[in-house]
Amino acid sequence: MDNLRNLIRSPSDFLPMIRRGHTKEAQSKDMAPVGWNANATSRKEREEALRDSAHNFEMKQNKFSSMLEHGIEVSMWQLNRNADFGSSSDDFPLKGSPMHIKLARRGDMLVQASLVFSMKGGYLSKALSRRKVDKTALEPLSITEILGVSAGCEGYDHNNLPSSSRKSKKGENKNGSLFITIKGTPTPLASSRLYFLKFKSRSVRNDLLMGLRGLLADLQVNEGISISTIQNPSMNSENNATDTPRRMSSNLPQDADKILVPLPEVHKAINSERESYDRLLLLMLQGSTDLKNSEDDLVGLRGTLEAVFAESKEKDKIQANDSKLIMQLSKKLETLLMDNEDLRDQNENLNHRIITLENEKVGVYET
Repeated sequence: MDNLRNLIRSPSDFLPMIRRGHTKEAQSKDMAPVGWNANATSRKEREEALRDSAHNFEMKQNKFSSMLEHGIEVSMWQLNRNADFGSSSDDFPLKGSPMHIKLARRGDMLVQASLVFSMKGGYLSKALSRRKVDKTALEPLSITEILGVSAGCEGYDHNNLPSSSRKSKKGENKNGSLFITIKGTPTPLASSRLYFLKFKSRSVRNDLLMGLRGLLADLQVNEGISISTIQNPSMNSENNATDTPRRMSSNLPQDADKILVPLPEVHKAINSERESYDRLLLLMLQGSTDLKNSEDDLVGLRGTLEAVFAESKEKDKIQANDSKLIMQLSKKLETLLMDNEDLRDQNENLNHRIITLENEKVGVYET
């Protein structure tokens, strides 16, 4: 009987086992601790944590382009500011509209890429939203038109951001650590353009912040003004600061391929560039940690400030109730004092009448 039971198998035994999610190896890489926040008791543990943090950061940077090409859901505000003779006017074509932002490539170069904005929702909601939104606000933003990307709401208080919906909750934009600001180039219609993007979590905000900065860095390194001197060390710094790598390659002699360079010199130059890259990476990671800690402190201070405001409001309410009660008691006391005066007058009148009656009785008895 036991042998027969062992021969009978369930249908699940014949189906392939599928494991959801990532493998343990991929999960261990994604779950790497943050270097500057890891609890380290020795310098070796600190350096290992920093190494894992740098590897995790590089892995996120490599995945960012494909993630942005698929699109990210955000809430978006666009601020067009016009400055005329010292006075400025703010115009919001977009007011907290749910958007789907993605990177659209029209070629192999980043100069041809742009950020495309599309309304989020169904066909009917998109049609209704487009009527309320300026058409120029949904135009693609070229990568070459981005002047910078910063954390938070630069140049505007995030608590005072307008809303397009009537059912907006009070204080829904109080967490400034969920915002980034994209600064665009001026246009004939606006002296400055600011795009405020709000995310659902700070980790997604940080990934997009560093990813967009990485795209701008790739644009300058590969297609813009060169920074490094490794392309042509013989050129002076002024020419190197104004020439692109393609221009410098065109200035090389025709027999450049036949020139032999000692291998130790190549290794020395590569090691120098690698050391500079590692140094900048560690400094940048430390700056990111400082930003996170500062935002945590700011959130804590804002919470304390809100608690103080609530306590002050409660005290003002109690004080108003006390003042109202004092006024009522004062009126009651004034009424009692007036009644007391009336009673005193009545008492004096009664005493006077009693005395008069007594005198009259005495006069009658004497007669």
